[in-house]
Amino acid sequence: MDNRGGCCSGPVFVPVIKLGEPEESENYESFVQDGITVYVPKTIMTEENKDVKIKLRNILGHKSLIVNGVLAYKQKTWQKKKY
Repeated sequence: MDNRGGCCSGPVFVPVIKLGEPEESENYESFVQDGITVYVPKTIMTEENKDVKIKLRNILGHKSLIVNGVLAYKQKTWQKKKY
């Protein structure tokens, strides 16, 4: 999950796919599916997100991976700074 929030909304984490092992692997659950190790943040391991799908998308020869089944979420601890 990457923070894609704005200055007014606070942190909003959206699902992204990256190659390689995460830097802070203790914050992730890992499992092997079809010979591929997948790392999923522990913070999103809920009943709502149990049916996650990763797909290969090919648009005009440009290939990319997409993830479905995980909703973006806001971090509840964020507080707006008062100036």
